[in-house]
Amino acid sequence: MILFSATDALVLFAKRRAMRLACYDGQVTDDNMWLLHKCSHLLAISPIESAAIIFTRDIGHHSSGWWKNPDYERCFHLSISFLVNPTDQPLPFRKNVGERIARAFYGDDVRKVWCERPYSKEGKIRDVHHYRLFCDPSWAPILPRGEVYRKDETPAGWLSFSELHGMALEDVEAPWLKATST
Repeated sequence: MILFSATDALVLFAKRRAMRLACYDGQVTDDNMWLLHKCSHLLAISPIESAAIIFTRDIGHHSSGWWKNPDYERCFHLSISFLVNPTDQPLPFRKNVGERIARAFYGDDVRKVWCERPYSKEGKIRDVHHYRLFCDPSWAPILPRGEVYRKDETPAGWLSFSELHGMALEDVEAPWLKATST
């Protein structure tokens, strides 16, 4: 992991790296773990604090059956958390610094970004916040039409994994599904 002292240098490096490397599909594989490692960076906030940043191109949100709306198939995914130097002890999320970092990565497109709080046990321990900018097939940023679970833009006959396999909500490990279904 590289420690950056300037946001501009971090953004340029992280974006170039994400575009050169494979896309992240959310599966727990050796290749994906390697990819996450290569896309992880640190930004010095102060002599005793850093922002831990992961910037990836994510794919498969619709084609995997998680989300019904195909506009949500791919995104640039920025994950931010904060930690103490050099112990890596987690710190609470700093909203103002997270906003500054997200604006540096997404520029004027920041208004299209979907923000998520931590969901997983590990994410909650580190207080990781996620900033997703959804894109069209050419990786141009878009503001998706409709909600993730609406089928207005979905091809006829398309079924989500849970519809196809009859999974009950309590058996699904998709935070966005549980959050919108309760």
